[in-house]
Amino acid sequence: MPANQQQSQAWNGPDGVHFVDRADRYDRQLKPFTQALLEWARPEAHHVVLDVGCGSGGSTLAAATRSGRVTGVDFSEPLVELARRRAQDARIGNAEFVIADAQTHHFDAGTFDLVVSQFGLMFFDDPVAAFTNIRRALRPGGRVTFVSWQGLAANEWLTLIADAVGRHVELPEFGGLSRGPGMFALAQPDDITTLLGVAGFEQVACHSCTPAIVLGGGGGRDDSVDFLFDNPMPRGLLGFVDGHSRDDVLRTVRSKLNDRYQEGIGIRLGAAAWVVTARADPTYAA
Repeated sequence: MPANQQQSQAWNGPDGVHFVDRADRYDRQLKPFTQALLEWARPEAHHVVLDVGCGSGGSTLAAATRSGRVTGVDFSEPLVELARRRAQDARIGNAEFVIADAQTHHFDAGTFDLVVSQFGLMFFDDPVAAFTNIRRALRPGGRVTFVSWQGLAANEWLTLIADAVGRHVELPEFGGLSRGPGMFALAQPDDITTLLGVAGFEQVACHSCTPAIVLGGGGGRDDSVDFLFDNPMPRGLLGFVDGHSRDDVLRTVRSKLNDRYQEGIGIRLGAAAWVVTARADPTYAA
């Protein structure tokens, strides 16, 4: 079976379509993390940058305003096509996009000064192979900075739903590399540090980033609530219940979200991620 086939099918299918259709809204919602990513990554005008899991290109285009050249890579064809259109529309000429799997793609060794990623590194079948491949693409001593979600319990935008679902069924444990690829695969700092060390990185540090994110886009209270429910992870949580239980969860969560709605702004909810920084070990020998 080809590497990351299940993820590739999802991101070239329903998940890809979902994020293409809502790209601008997700960019606004995730803007605090994009800002944190760039603040820690510190791209400079002479840097050649690789953005892994670039999606619709929001983080790539933001990095392009501060660096010499940026390559965004993602295995989702619809998202990369959108990223290319956005770069063209914005007349950003120092960004290019490649449809490829960063776990297996042949990058020229030592090409990049900096690797960045915004929620794009949690979905590899073989994380060691993926991060080793990414490290090879960096020049010796080059840096990586990426954002990955902290655990479910730290993210209010999900616990509102998880707590309501948990009153009806017992939810499984989420997260950790041992449970395979997914949103919370890199939720544990110890896992991150061990993984990057094995892949040839040093000076690994996990910095907590806990902004409020805003669900909203000018469509009003119901639109903001529906936007949250339509996200793949909340949909997955709702999938644990059906019938009357599901109806009860929807009523409970909708009521709580309605109470949090601010006219003209939307719904503010807490979110938590790690901004991870590391350096390619120049002495590492595979």
